[in-house]
Amino acid sequence: MTPDSAGDSSRSADAVLSVIVPCYNEARTIASLLDQVLAQRSVGEVIVVDDGSSDTSAKQVQAVADPRVKLLQQAFNMGKGAAIARGIQAATRPYLVIQDADLEYDPNEYEVLLQPLLDGRADVSFGSRFQGSGSRRVLYFWHAVGNRILTTASNTMTNLNLTDMETCYKMGRTEVMQSITLEEDRFGVEPEITAKLAQTGCTIYETGISYHGRTYDEGKKINWKDGVSAFRCIAKYSRRNRVSFPPADEIADVAMPAELVASLDSLDGADNYNAMIARLIEPWLGTRNCEVGSGIGTIANALLNNARVSGASGDRREFVVSDPDSDNVAKLNDRFGSTTNVSVRAGDLSTVLERPNEFDSIFMANVLEHIRDDRDAIAQCHEALTDDGNLILYVPAGRSLYSETDRAMGHYRRYTASSLRRSLAAAGMEPVEMHHVNAPGALAWWALTRRLGRQPTEASLVQNYDRYVVPVISKLENKVKPPFGQSLFCVARGASSVTP
Repeated sequence: MTPDSAGDSSRSADAVLSVIVPCYNEARTIASLLDQVLAQRSVGEVIVVDDGSSDTSAKQVQAVADPRVKLLQQAFNMGKGAAIARGIQAATRPYLVIQDADLEYDPNEYEVLLQPLLDGRADVSFGSRFQGSGSRRVLYFWHAVGNRILTTASNTMTNLNLTDMETCYKMGRTEVMQSITLEEDRFGVEPEITAKLAQTGCTIYETGISYHGRTYDEGKKINWKDGVSAFRCIAKYSRRNRVSFPPADEIADVAMPAELVASLDSLDGADNYNAMIARLIEPWLGTRNCEVGSGIGTIANALLNNARVSGASGDRREFVVSDPDSDNVAKLNDRFGSTTNVSVRAGDLSTVLERPNEFDSIFMANVLEHIRDDRDAIAQCHEALTDDGNLILYVPAGRSLYSETDRAMGHYRRYTASSLRRSLAAAGMEPVEMHHVNAPGALAWWALTRRLGRQPTEASLVQNYDRYVVPVISKLENKVKPPFGQSLFCVARGASSVTP
């Protein structure tokens, strides 16, 4: 956006900026930071995304009387990248900037970063800590070395000549920043933004800024593991290594090979794996429950085998199992016909979920990825749930794991936490629980499908994995949630009923 023809760029800077502030346990600094941000005449709105803080950060934001401050709250910690992605999509001003909540970056420098944008010379303006005459606190030598190495690696892939790829201060035209879809939920978002901006062909400027770094004792969170992740993201989001989902029409026209159908049937006998999924689902069930896309009833059967779900005669939960395929419906009737608290429905979503507010929970295990318009499917589920009902999802995770096997299975996509949250938000829902499941399975899936060209659903592989690996990971992941996995487990509710 160029300045008005009158040429007064100082006037055109008034209230044009959306400031995105990802915030996680920053109670010591958030109030002071907001004072500094709101003092800038260029600021039109401040969008603070509280990322599941366990301290008083959110309360301090709520205490700010300035109407320009908007607080968005994640129900649990999803990571800096997820918070940035949510804030960017909520921005309404012509330009936006990302601002950490820890006082390491000085909001007084918004004006100098804005100038190339207001002049019409740039689409994006980066603030460099390693360029210019701004003051800089002297801290960790190896951090500086690591930043320069990461920047060089990023430049090699993007063909940019940045001096500070990892900078927080990435300012740009809002329409440009909103045109890229962010997938990284944590600190890997910095190289991802850079790579995706480079791929748009937009004009990027860089301006020297001051930097007032903090120590780990003062609350610094990034560490060497995030540096390793940054290298992964640099490679992942480069042009030649990018993984894209096939067009939807192409997926719809694929017929699943007979050998793949046969091997998928073996999953019905993966008792440990199915029991693991059932244990994840069970605590979130209500009295009236519905499974969408039950297939032959594998997950419902595992749930019913759980004593807590079956319950005493006066405390049994009711289940509706459903499927659009007539053969599967016949198998569901055979399997559950004599089970008094289970009923079978035939049809697609609109048929099964035709009555509003009917269910306390709706669950889908490895189903949502098969639906072309997942947002519409979520919206239908939302309508069929009670006001505080739970939508329980188990979906394949990891965009980079998408393979020909996914395509043959009719998967339109694999999910990241951010992409799933966006689909939920579009239907007026918010996650109250989300985490990865089956980390070893992700590694096995990548090795088999992307490197060896084998189907990870081969009966012998499934049986051995289920027998020897699943019992171990089920116990371990019950205690420590992995940072990645073959699947994502998510529970969501209507946004109005979510209280972080």
